[in-house]
Amino acid sequence: MNKTGKKFGGRTKGTPNKLTSEIKDKLSTIINEAIDSIDLENMSKAEILKLIQLGLPYVMTKPQQEEPPQEEQKFQIEIIDRLDKYKDRDLDKAILNP
Repeated sequence: MNKTGKKFGGRTKGTPNKLTSEIKDKLSTIINEAIDSIDLENMSKAEILKLIQLGLPYVMTKPQQEEPPQEEQKFQIEIIDRLDKYKDRDLDKAILNP
């Protein structure tokens, strides 16, 4: 049993998973054949537009939404070194109404 805390065996870092790469290659081949077999001339405009709508996210990245700049918030910190100088209601007021 390994009690050193170090990993032994297995893939080295950065080595692609063989099964994943094989699946990606096969899917890529199937998809390319399916795209090549599409007959655009026999499709209606609605079907072509739907095809474009479905395929566009895989070709182009979505534009990033810019977040509006946040306003700078100012606050004041008061350090209280002893609580016995203050009355309970003053402390409650300071806590509940900053």
